[in-house]
Amino acid sequence: MTAEETQFDRTTTLQRHGHDLRSFEVSLDDSWASLRGVHGGYVSALAVRAVEAVMPDRAVRTVNSTFLRPSAIGSARLDVDVLRHGRSMSTAVVNITQLERTIATVRVTSIAPVAGHDWSVPSSDRPASIDRAVLFTPPPPILHFRQAQLLLDPDTVPMSDGSRPRVAGHVRPNESRPIDAAWLTMIGDWFPPSPFRRFEPPIGGVSIDYSVHIHRLPTLAEGEWLEGVFEAANSADGIALERGVLTTADGVAVAETFHTRWTG
Repeated sequence: MTAEETQFDRTTTLQRHGHDLRSFEVSLDDSWASLRGVHGGYVSALAVRAVEAVMPDRAVRTVNSTFLRPSAIGSARLDVDVLRHGRSMSTAVVNITQLERTIATVRVTSIAPVAGHDWSVPSSDRPASIDRAVLFTPPPPILHFRQAQLLLDPDTVPMSDGSRPRVAGHVRPNESRPIDAAWLTMIGDWFPPSPFRRFEPPIGGVSIDYSVHIHRLPTLAEGEWLEGVFEAANSADGIALERGVLTTADGVAVAETFHTRWTG
C-alpha cells in the first residue's frame, strides 16, 4: 500500500482554491470526529500539508496551533501567509476558516537542509514495556481514536481512579506509511488527554493551544512502535498544561508537545 492510499493521506489531501497558490480547500472528514467538533491534531496536520505545498523545499519543524472555535465536519479553507522566507528558516501562518469564520490559526516554522550540531539524551520517562501494555479500546462516539493503534501503559488507563494525570503507551499508524511531519503533528494530540486520569466524568478534553516540535522523522520497521508519554502536572484557573514526548523504542525523542486544555 502506498502512502496516497492510506486513510490518513486521503483525508489530509488538499485542493487548490482557484488560482491562488497559497489557498486551499479540504473537506474535514467525519472519521476525525472528536469529543467536540473535529480533532485538533488533524486540523493542525492540514496546516502542515498547506505549508509543505507552498514551500516543498523546507522541512516543518515547529507547529503552534490556537483553536478559536469548534470545527465541524464539512468544507474548510486554508490560507497560507508566509511571514518570512529566509536562507535557512521560514515562518508561515495558516488561517483555517469555515463559513467565513476562523476556527484555528497555525504558525509553522520550517527549515532548509542545514548542517548543525546534533545530540539526543534518551528519555527517562517511558511507558511500561510493550509486553505489559493493554490494548486501548476507544469509546464508540469518538471516531478519531480509530486513526491509530495504541497499547496503553496499564498504570495510565484513562478514566480510572489514578491521581497522577499521566497517559503513556505505544503507538503506530493503522496502515503502513512513512512517519512524516503531518502524521507526527496529528499523533502528538491524539492520545487520550492526561487530565482524564484525574476525574470521573473526565475533564480537560478541550484544546486551547497546541504546540509540537519535531526533532526528527523516524523510520518504523515492521512490528515497531513509537512510545508516547503525556502528563498535565499543573492546572490553574481552569487551564492545564500537558507536556508530552514521542520517542523511538530506544527512547530517542522524535517530537515534543505542549498543550493547554480547558479544565474549568
